[in-house]
Amino acid sequence: MRGARVVAAEFDEIAPGYDESRGGTERAAGFARMLAPLLDPARPVLDIGVGTGIVAAELAELGHTVHGLDLSPGMLARARARLGARVAVADACRLPVRSGSVDQAVSTWLLHAGPDNRAVLAEVARILRPGGRYLVIPAGGTRPTDDIGVLVGELEDRLDPDGSRRDGPEWLAPIAAAHGLVYEGTASERPTSFAVSPRAMAESLTRGLFTGAWAVGGEAMCLVDETRSRLLALPDPEVPRVRRSADVVLTFTRRP
Repeated sequence: MRGARVVAAEFDEIAPGYDESRGGTERAAGFARMLAPLLDPARPVLDIGVGTGIVAAELAELGHTVHGLDLSPGMLARARARLGARVAVADACRLPVRSGSVDQAVSTWLLHAGPDNRAVLAEVARILRPGGRYLVIPAGGTRPTDDIGVLVGELEDRLDPDGSRRDGPEWLAPIAAAHGLVYEGTASERPTSFAVSPRAMAESLTRGLFTGAWAVGGEAMCLVDETRSRLLALPDPEVPRVRRSADVVLTFTRRP
């Protein structure tokens, strides 16, 4: 597992273009609409891994008071512009929060991006009050099953053979249970679709598709280069595929 400083530096580097590369305000607003019905607007929300604050700001627009923590000062500078003083630099593996003091917390696209999932879930269990909820929007969602999705999915598995960056329920649920968090299932599933060609995906890999989320270098670059070649060898590599997946919210509750 990479050190916190390395992860923070990677996200500092990509902070200026991060929102635009991940769907911008439109996608963030969609995430907020998924989370909002599962949150109590009368109680504050702690956004763990708040990033640029783009999702938290959309939750605030829906009437929620959101406080945010993030490891990257570069990302957090943008969150501060959106949320003011309700944000702070902090490591999700060592939260500067009093035990049993939080009613509800959320994370969007955090648990695949470098922190130790076990440590994060242990900290969440520590800070939540009994009956408190932790809502997670995983980066993986459901993988697209088109020919591009198959190849990129295989690459992800080969880059992460021990599953340290998996953020689906089959991986997180048993870890959460070991720390007193009950996985309640998925909610607010939202189908999404987008179009991309094999060549465009190959170019994304060249530009660093996994920057800020994956340590890709050395021998791992051989796997990336192999996947690029396989993408370009697909039929009609210039023709966009309509790729379908779904974003979901994973719900965890602190045991009484």
